[in-house]
Formats: sequence, structure tokens, C-alpha cells
Amino acid sequence: MVDIVIRDVPRRDLPEAAEMLAGSLGFGVRDSIPPWVMLTTTEAGGLAIGAYRGARLVGFSYALPALVQGRAELFSCGLAVAERERGHGIGRRLKLAQRDRAVARGIPVIRWTADPLAAPALRLYLSRLGAELVGYRSGLFAGLRAHAVPQDDVEIVWDLGAARRAEPPGADAIDVDIPADVRRLVPRTATQWRRRARRLMTALLDDGFVGTAVDREPRGDRCRVRFVRESP
Repeated sequence: MVDIVIRDVPRRDLPEAAEMLAGSLGFGVRDSIPPWVMLTTTEAGGLAIGAYRGARLVGFSYALPALVQGRAELFSCGLAVAERERGHGIGRRLKLAQRDRAVARGIPVIRWTADPLAAPALRLYLSRLGAELVGYRSGLFAGLRAHAVPQDDVEIVWDLGAARRAEPPGADAIDVDIPADVRRLVPRTATQWRRRARRLMTALLDDGFVGTAVDREPRGDRCRVRFVRESP
């Protein structure tokens, strides 16, 4: 089997990369990021990174240049891996490549948003990369994306120069349960989970906690998002 190679996506592959990203996010034409926007933003400091098996694109990550409180950052707009290639660490390799390129440019932080019930994604971001869940945005894109049901988003911040947060003995920590695979739930049950996550996560974040890890429960149908109170 041909090994996976991580490299920048050339102009000719951007249409395919945009289609892959839209499919992974469940976006229609209205919400998809146009390839020409990807080209323009990468020329202005963004990143379009692909995972290739031979000549075939099997994964893609895309980030915009951003300015936050006068500091240059990246805002990651999506991570996609072809369905048949999932479960082999390609998503993690793409994020690590994104980190390496950002560090090489002197960019200290990458931030993005995510579905608060997307357990596999949150586990990658928090437990494997060392990013943190720092905010909750109820209905962030309501009326702007063509979802039938408005969804909430959580804010993820990846401080590229910071050591992974160590949980000291006796730390003030609380777990919030989320479904292991929200896609398997009927809409009514998924909505109940979303309301519960909104209530619990918002309260914890308002009280000075941040999300630092995700663990899967032994029973297999739930995951636990670990929240730790930030040091004064």
C-alpha cells in the first residue's frame, strides 16, 4: 500500500479539496467554500494542506489568516478525511502539519469552532493535540448556514507554544457526558443532548473552567468531556 504523504495542496487540486471538505461538513452549494477563495486566502497567509495516497487526495485541512487583538493567528475552517481512510491518524497528521507550518511562520495560535457533540473530533482536538475548549457559541451560524436545525458551536484554541495542561492533584474538575456518535441518534434525542450540553458546558465555562480532554466510557455509547478550572 502506498504511504500517506502530507503536503500543501496545489491550485489544480483545490476544487477536489473544496468538495471533500463540503461533503465532510454536510454543506450544500450555498455553504461550501469556493476554491478561488481558498487560493486567495492561502496566498494571503492561509493554509491548504492535503493528505495524499499516491496522486489521490484522501484528506484536507484549510485555515484562514486571522488577526486577534493585534496578533496574527490562524482560523481553521475545516478538517476532512475520506471515509474509507478514517481511523488511521490522517486527521491528526494534517493538524500537526498545520501546526508546524504555523510555528515556522511565527504564528502562535490556531483557533476554530466545532460541534459540541462531535466526540471523535473533540477527542482529537483536546486529548491528542492538546488544544482547549474555551467558549460556547449558541446558534453561532443560525440563519447563515442551511441546516434545518440550528446547531451550537464550541470554541477551540490551540496555543502552539504552551505545554499540554497538566491536571494537578486535587484539581477542580468536572466531566460532561456527550454521545459517542451523535449521528446514530434520532433527531429528538440529539436535540435533548444538545440542550443538555449547552446548559452544562456554558455554566462551566462561565465559572472559569476549560475543556481539556475527552474519554470514552467503558459502556461505549457515551464520552466524557473533561473540564478543569483555570488557575487564578
